[in-house]
Amino acid sequence: MTIIHPIAATASDIALALTDNDLSGFSVSPNWTFFPFMSLVSNIVGGLWALGIFVATAAWIIAAFSWVVSKAIHNSTMQQYSGIVFVWIALGMMLLGSAMAIVKFASTQALF
Repeated sequence: MTIIHPIAATASDIALALTDNDLSGFSVSPNWTFFPFMSLVSNIVGGLWALGIFVATAAWIIAAFSWVVSKAIHNSTMQQYSGIVFVWIALGMMLLGSAMAIVKFASTQALF
């Protein structure tokens, strides 16, 4: 048997080398100021998020108006499609509105 490293003779020795005490001081957190363009990226993401909310709101209002008009003119096909679009846009707006909470929840979960 050839020993590659004099301290670690087997792969199990390498795997068992780190314990919880060794990792207790290990800490990684986001550094938002490391890159000079991070504020620009943050503004772009925030702007796209706001634009998505505005566009979804406008589409939701148009779908609601189409749904009411289709009911008034007794067009069942138009009512069916505008109702489906109305519901899907409402669900999408819920996701857009809670996007930051979803990201925060997912990023703060302990994986181990």
